[in-house]
Amino acid sequence: MTDISTMKNRAFPVPTYEEWKQEVEKSLKGKPIEKLYSMTYEQLQLKPIYTRHDLQSLSIEQYPGFSGYVRGTEPDGYVQKPWAVSQELSASSPQEWNEIAKHDIARGQTEIHFVLDRLGFSVTTLEDVETMFSGIPLERYSLRVDAGASSLPFLALFTAYLQKEQLPVDALRGTVGMDPLALLVQNGELPASLENLYDVMADVTKWAREHMPNVRTIIVHGEPYHHGGANAVQELAFAFATAVEYMNESLQRGLSVDEAATRISFSFAIGANFFMEIAKLRAARLIWANIIEAFGGSEEAKKLNVHARTSYFTKTVYDPYVNMLRATGEAFAAVVGGADSLHVSPFDEAIQPADEFSRRIARNTQLILREEAHMGKVIDPAGGSYYVETLTAQVAEQAWQLFQQIDAKGGMAKALEEGFVQAEVEKVAKQREHHVKTRKEKIVGTNFYANVAETSVKRTNGIARTSSEQSLDEERIAELKAGFSEKKWLETALYAAANRATAQEIMEAMKGNDSSIAVQSIRQWRLAAPFEQLRQAAEVCLEKTGRRPTVALINLGTIPNHKARADFITGFFEAGGFAVVKNDGSMSTEEAVAGALALGESHYVVCGTDESYVDAVPTIAAELKKAAPHVKLYVAGKQEPHVEETFVQAGVDGFIHIGSNCYETLVTVMNEMGVALDE
Repeated sequence: MTDISTMKNRAFPVPTYEEWKQEVEKSLKGKPIEKLYSMTYEQLQLKPIYTRHDLQSLSIEQYPGFSGYVRGTEPDGYVQKPWAVSQELSASSPQEWNEIAKHDIARGQTEIHFVLDRLGFSVTTLEDVETMFSGIPLERYSLRVDAGASSLPFLALFTAYLQKEQLPVDALRGTVGMDPLALLVQNGELPASLENLYDVMADVTKWAREHMPNVRTIIVHGEPYHHGGANAVQELAFAFATAVEYMNESLQRGLSVDEAATRISFSFAIGANFFMEIAKLRAARLIWANIIEAFGGSEEAKKLNVHARTSYFTKTVYDPYVNMLRATGEAFAAVVGGADSLHVSPFDEAIQPADEFSRRIARNTQLILREEAHMGKVIDPAGGSYYVETLTAQVAEQAWQLFQQIDAKGGMAKALEEGFVQAEVEKVAKQREHHVKTRKEKIVGTNFYANVAETSVKRTNGIARTSSEQSLDEERIAELKAGFSEKKWLETALYAAANRATAQEIMEAMKGNDSSIAVQSIRQWRLAAPFEQLRQAAEVCLEKTGRRPTVALINLGTIPNHKARADFITGFFEAGGFAVVKNDGSMSTEEAVAGALALGESHYVVCGTDESYVDAVPTIAAELKKAAPHVKLYVAGKQEPHVEETFVQAGVDGFIHIGSNCYETLVTVMNEMGVALDE
């Protein structure tokens, strides 16, 4: 009996690359295969096929859990320890947050996660902390607290709470971290000098070594760069340049390499380019291992801890349920890439604070990946893919080169002061923005397949932050400053917190007399924002005048002759919230002109075949402009230069085609109509 391998080889002969290439070029009708190559925002050329040959020059280890850790830091992946379901929680008060946290951890959340600056209220007093964590069994869940520029005020209040409740401080696990450079990138300034913040970082880390051995104290965010438009290479390079700066500052303040490295948690945004995001997380582990090896750190210190959050940058205000699909794809990439914890964006993130429904959908997205898609049962599913392994190596190499450029400039803070980082991000951001505006980058429901019948969306700017400002006790601030001057940061703050000092008083005392750094911030935006501005302007127009900005089609001939271009123009204008008046086509120029004049609109677009345009367009333009000189007439489709010149002389105002800048064209038309864009 023929064995399986023999039968397989007979049934499925392995084609050579040259055979495959010949077949492809045959289907391309003789065009070279290079026509299928594409370039990413990282300036990496993607090929249509990858083979074993592509891996021959790559030195990537073959097994998960082995040094280098490209395939994960654990030999068994998620089999024994799944990723943490770490949904960020916010509320309008400590009591509401407590109720939400209890509700969500009872329904599958495995890590308690919040960002102080996005909570919706200030964690000011010991009573606030007591209310937040009342009845929550902290020993059963890991904790992830993003404390912004400084973790000192919160950590002092939180530790005072644990001590008051006689809860074991050393049993706590997770992250209570600070990232001053991330806040600097977003705001352009800091609440205290970098010197003081680095002192706090080192002091908190030393204290945690003794009292909270399972808690990380430093967070390095890649999100401010991603949400500014950066590519994957830039996000990695800037994050690791930040981490190295924190390492160096910690070493100067008496920490060892291992003590600093094992206290760092990285946080990356996961965007829409599925394979690029997988490669990014895999490359991140390789880069970190190389950095720690250069520092002389241990094998344990080389293991990257990474939190992932699906991208805010890719989410839309309009057609928001599509965000569920976007977040699912991004979450899938994060899991395949090997994230240790994950936050999935609620679908209404760009519109309003998450409610119970949107939180549930986001949380269940993770649970379905884990429980129903069985993502935790396969160890590094991307491992061995010729494409992913090649992309991983390329991303790592490019990120390392950019990281070295920043290092040569004296580190991340100096690169930010110089404006180098901001300029690099803005270059890519402008490319992305141009591609969105020209619709080369498609956003479903926004610049493509827009639904103008969608109910108007009123966007809010997050939870209205409740104020709990209290008068500052100047005597207590003076006492804090005295302790801080001796570099006893946490010891002083903890004593003060136990004696009812507030977070504001601790932060005020931290400021000191040193001048704080100031840089140009990186704008945080979303890809859909330009078209959302147009949609909102159209809706304001509807509210004020009773109708949307409107264009009318002048369709020539039967439906098959004009449908393709009529559909294109309809989608083109609906992306800006316009109403489009359609018809089944005119059989003569007289009928076309009469029909247009009967509508009484200010803007028209002729749709038909190039052949029908030759005689019809000049006549329609001349007659229409003669009867209504104020109207604007556009033609759908790009024409030969001499034809366009003839049409323009006849009265045509412009041409709209696949190469047009959709956003700029719509802005022009709105301006012609007197529709305000800035209301």
